[in-house]
Amino acid sequence: MNEDEIYEEEETEVIGEKLPTLVSEWMKEALKYSKYNDVPAALTCLVLLGQAVKDFVHIPRGKGSDDSRLHFVWIQNSGTGKTAIMDFVLPVSNILWAKINNSQKLLPREEIARIQRESNQGLGDDEVPISIPLQQYDNFDIVEYTDAALIGYQEQYIDDDGNNRWNHIKGELDGHGLARWDEFSNSGIFKQTQHKEGIVTYLNTLCNSLCGSSWVITKKLKEGPKVECRSQRSILATTFPPSNLDKAIVETGLFQRALVLVKHVPEDIQRSIRETIVANFGVIEESNMPVERFANALFKVYELTKKQYEGTVNHPNNKTGKPDANLTIRFAPEFNDTLLMRLTDMDSWSDSVVGDIRDIVKNFQTRWLGLLGKIAILCCVAEANSIRDDEKRFIVNGRNVNQAAFIVRNCYKSLIEWLEMSLKSANKDELKHRANGAFLKQYQEMEKDEEGFISKSDLLLRIMQRTGKKKSQVYNDFDKIKNNFSMKKKGRQTFIKLKGE
Repeated sequence: MNEDEIYEEEETEVIGEKLPTLVSEWMKEALKYSKYNDVPAALTCLVLLGQAVKDFVHIPRGKGSDDSRLHFVWIQNSGTGKTAIMDFVLPVSNILWAKINNSQKLLPREEIARIQRESNQGLGDDEVPISIPLQQYDNFDIVEYTDAALIGYQEQYIDDDGNNRWNHIKGELDGHGLARWDEFSNSGIFKQTQHKEGIVTYLNTLCNSLCGSSWVITKKLKEGPKVECRSQRSILATTFPPSNLDKAIVETGLFQRALVLVKHVPEDIQRSIRETIVANFGVIEESNMPVERFANALFKVYELTKKQYEGTVNHPNNKTGKPDANLTIRFAPEFNDTLLMRLTDMDSWSDSVVGDIRDIVKNFQTRWLGLLGKIAILCCVAEANSIRDDEKRFIVNGRNVNQAAFIVRNCYKSLIEWLEMSLKSANKDELKHRANGAFLKQYQEMEKDEEGFISKSDLLLRIMQRTGKKKSQVYNDFDKIKNNFSMKKKGRQTFIKLKGE
């Protein structure tokens, strides 16, 4: 059986026979409490794994590198099993984080705050206060919050010598672990409020690679020094489909940086779920979630990956004499060829639709191809427990790419189906306001400056050349969608940038 036949059969075979044992066993356990949610169950396991090994696994991609974190947004009807899976995921994560904290002897948040405050006592009035990064892993899970609670603020106080001091109070988003939203619709992503105005920017920044410097969230408040929020968390968010979901998907860069599964559960499956609820009334059944077993299994992978990372000091390409996370994973010869084949598949998925919907999903393709490669690497990492030969571990191959492709394909196709269902119901004027496909496509193709801006006049000129429309018509069309862009002036020239990027 060749590779293509394996790939084509994935939809009809049991997922557990294709995914790594750790992931498939996790999925089977989760499905006991949340029927029909196999793909999101598998993704929750991969999110925890990617967060746990992020210090040990970096992914070289030409001149840059990416970290191993995976961000997942699960959008689905209420009452269809999202909470049931989280009731399994969160206890496992809490035990896993505790094991990592204990093994690395990481200081808790309160101890970091004490050391930071004491360190600032001896500083001069003109010296910048010390802000010590958080160490321990935990879960952010706040329902209501302000920007200050999210990313932190500067607290003014008088020290023992009567001097005015500033102390950086860390926000809940700071640190390591999960950035968890149970009702993501209330986060401010879909409808920004005065108290949550920066959430899109914060989460987009959080998603940037930890291998660079653009992942640190910064904000200058009215008083005190600049606030820096160093969040290395992985986003794990669930919600029912908000009314303006399609608009948020088009305008918010987060939905390209994260893997999104947007799913409308059919009525017959909802009926089956409700029948199970009816049947369970009056039944006493012991619930024995194997939380400890899965936390131990994930921690074992963490330890194996850390050992592999530390061994990179002896790698022939290591010139520093220190462990190098870029060398933890090795790539089998067929990896790139298999990934290229899956790119062809992604082309066919997006080419199955036309017009504005095609333009929208095409814009997801570059980042989601990167996510496909990342999931393949996480599948390789997840297999470490079941491979006894140390020399055969941490080699990502074509089979891992196909495992990842099964997951990404489900998310990609769910996005297309949702957009078809949602955008077809919108009238033409509203559709143009939400996403003018020609403008969006041309914008994505143009070279940006260091801040991500392009020339407005260059964009409109290219649209005129591409569509054959008159200048007045193109300017009128842009006027309908201009609120989707940030603008700045340089002399008499206007530069624009898509909001959320």
